[in-house]
Amino acid sequence: MQTDTSGPVDAILYDFGHTLVDFERTEEALLAAYQQISDRLEEVAYMEVPELLDLVERVAGGVDALVTKSYEAGRPEELDHADLLRQSFAAIGFDLPDDLVEHIVFLDHSAYSNSITVEAEMVEVLEGLRATGYRLGLVSNVSLRAELMRADLARLGLDRLLDATVFSSEVGIRKPDPRIFREALRRVGAKPATTVFVGDRLVDDVSGARSVGMRGVQTRQFRREVNPDVVPDAVIDHLRELPPILDGWRGSRR
Repeated sequence: MQTDTSGPVDAILYDFGHTLVDFERTEEALLAAYQQISDRLEEVAYMEVPELLDLVERVAGGVDALVTKSYEAGRPEELDHADLLRQSFAAIGFDLPDDLVEHIVFLDHSAYSNSITVEAEMVEVLEGLRATGYRLGLVSNVSLRAELMRADLARLGLDRLLDATVFSSEVGIRKPDPRIFREALRRVGAKPATTVFVGDRLVDDVSGARSVGMRGVQTRQFRREVNPDVVPDAVIDHLRELPPILDGWRGSRR
């Protein structure tokens, strides 16, 4: 869909990982999380628990492999993180009860919570855009639980800057499916023609947003994706470059 970049902008939607934050688990945080998981398993399991590094490789690695396989298959439906963990533990011989899986979901998520940080300048840009009058929202593809993701946003001080958040794990569908973008627009209370989407992925973020009539901006701060079939409406290397672009689209409220 050809988007019109000549009109005003009153709302901005963002991707989360590799757009507002570098969404990677540190080795230290991953090992700490799986040490807690190992300790919990030893309390309740009737079989030997693998060594820590083996547990990380086979379970965390197994979850990552299942997610990657799903994306490579192009399926629009999001996966359930508890099911992913359950499958990965089953693959190494553990048939875990639901209550234990739920506890492990929380412990596994802590590897992300204890790894993710946000730049002070990123927060300042968001504060400035919000003060200018833009409605701000977030749309993220993630199998992780939405309530845990929102707790991360609160810890990072980002929740106060967002009018709405949408995670694929709660709506069941991923970007670039138009339905998740439309749900985000509904929650923010914005129209596609006056909304800009900012993300790092050219197909999922830029092309997906443009398919429903939004403008798509590629950010290359954390990832520099190239796809000759997708031409963003604008490209930035840091979020600080977004306000001048909005001014150029006659979107400034200053």
